[in-house]
This record gives sequence, C-alpha cells and structure tokens, in this order.
Amino acid sequence: MKTVLVDFSNYDDFSGFGEIARNYCPRLAASPTDGIHYVFILPERHRGEFGSHIDYLSREHLKKELRKYNRHIDLWHATDQQFGYRRHGEGTLQLLTVHDLNYLHEKHGIHLLRHKIEMPWLIYRSDAITVISEYVKNDVLTHIPFLNKEPQVIYNGISDVEKGSQSQPSFVSSAAERFFICIGQVRKKKNIHTVIPMMRHFPNHRLFICGANHWDYANEIRSMIAPEDNQRILLTGKITDDEKRWLYAHADALLFPSTLEGFGIPVLEAMRFGTKVFSSRYSCLPEVCSTHASYWNSYEPEAMAKVVMEGLAGWSRDGKAAIEAKEYSRSFSYDRYTQQYIQLYRKLLEL
Repeated sequence: MKTVLVDFSNYDDFSGFGEIARNYCPRLAASPTDGIHYVFILPERHRGEFGSHIDYLSREHLKKELRKYNRHIDLWHATDQQFGYRRHGEGTLQLLTVHDLNYLHEKHGIHLLRHKIEMPWLIYRSDAITVISEYVKNDVLTHIPFLNKEPQVIYNGISDVEKGSQSQPSFVSSAAERFFICIGQVRKKKNIHTVIPMMRHFPNHRLFICGANHWDYANEIRSMIAPEDNQRILLTGKITDDEKRWLYAHADALLFPSTLEGFGIPVLEAMRFGTKVFSSRYSCLPEVCSTHASYWNSYEPEAMAKVVMEGLAGWSRDGKAAIEAKEYSRSFSYDRYTQQYIQLYRKLLEL
C-alpha cells in the first residue's frame, strides 16, 4: 500500500485554487483506492469530512501533526506553487502543479528576483510537474533554465455550475434589465479598465464587476466611472455562488479582457449558461476559449464596442453557437481531471 499526500490547504479560499480543491478533493476521496492510501491536508474544520478511509492533517497545525504521523509518505502532491510546507527526503516523491508564472509580468526589482530564484528551485526539487494549460507549459519551458523534466498538461475541470441554485443579487434592480458582467479579482492583470470607456457605447446596459476589490487597482477603476454612471457601472465586491449562477444566466455577455491567465475558469462557466463570451487574445485564453468566444484585437473603446455589438447580433442562448460552446465547455471535466491525476500517481509510484 502506497501513501499519497495531497495538499488541499486552499480548500476554503475564494480563488481559483480553492475552486479546484473543492471539486478535486471529494472526487479523489470517492475514487477507487486500490494500492493507494490518501492523506489530505485541509483546514481543520474539514477533518473527517471525506470518510474514515482518508487520513487528515490540518493546515493550521501541519508541521506538528506531520511529526506525529506514523505512515511513510511515498508521494506528496503540492496542488499549487504557493504551498506553505513540503517534506523533503525520506524517499518521498514530489509532484508540483504549476498554475502560472505570472510573477514574470507582475513583479519588479527584488520581488521579481526572489521569484526567479524560488520557482526554479521548487521545480528542480520536484520529481514531476504538471501544468494547467499549454500556455503555462510553454512559459515553464521558456523561462525555467536547465529544466530536467517534461511538464505534463492536465487541464482544470469545470463543475456543473449550471445545475446549482440561483439567487438574484440585491444590486440588480430587475431581472429584465440588460447588463454585462466581469467575474474575477479586480487586479491590474484583469485589464478591466479597458471596459469602462467602452460602456459609453452601451447606454442601456449596466456593468457589474464582481470579485474581491481591495487592491489599489479597484480605486483606479472607481475613479474612471463618471458621476452619471455611478450606479450603472458597479464594483459589487465578492458574490455568492448562487448569485454568480444567476448573473451568468441573465447577463448579455461575460467581458473578460484579462492579460494574464493560467486557465480562465469564468469563460468556461459562462459557456455552460449559453452566455456570450468576449475575451482578450492574451495568455491561455485563445487556447481555452478556442473558437467559442469573440476576441478583441484592439482596446480602443470604439473597436471593443464594435466587437461586442457584432458578437451579440443574432446571439441566442438556445442558438447553435451557444449550444456548441456549452458542449465544448463540458470537455473540461473534474471527473477526467481526477482520473488523470490518479493515473499519474500510479505511474510515479510504479503501481
């Protein structure tokens, strides 16, 4: 019997890492475990939640509990590059999932230098690495010098988000009003400021910018909103999953002008609802959206508005293009994701 530890420390986080953990963790726990015994690192409040056949280590007391843990760990899977702790030596194989190398574009000076030292070191000390898109794989191959292992692409899954309950957010005055949505953390890499001047061309639409907005960039966005548009363009802050599903189901479009994404979950979620997707051509987005989004080639307001107008013309949630996009999004499955990782565990452990 081989012991595999999987780090789900971010299970409770409202982030892409948390979304993946909340979908992967229960599926892995419910999968056949022939030859493998699993250990999960989770926030303390989830101890025992996924069955007695799993061993649990709390994120809050990890080092202390590891010292007392009496099973040999054969494989340690760090599910993202921001893990807080990983045991080395003692014959433990190390698997690292790299979600992005965004520090190359976001960090400067000493902070960039630190990441340029730390990330290669994390990769060198891993026995195998996975990445979440071909875009990230190419970044790793290009920017990690002396790479001694081939990254394996395992795409993130998308949960059956369209099957969940819905709740109309309080900031929506009527289900009949027309609006666009931006979903995600309000950070500079999301490029949301390009959408604000475009909204002048859509006087009958509102824009809801949904996600954590405690960064300085959110204040930059607020300063761009004209007084007369104060209620028409709204930074909503975090929303619940029920509210997010309602917005997907009623929005005219998801606007996703991001310049840095390792994967881009919202574009595929929107497709599940038949919602039209408008995307940048940066990073992984053309790879993930394929032919099922309309793309901006320019960030001039008039040019952006033209793309949106043309993309919405004739679009219907029940139309052929929307149905094809929905079916395409279903190819990104957490069941498939789970089986690919189980196969990789077994390969690394020579089972």
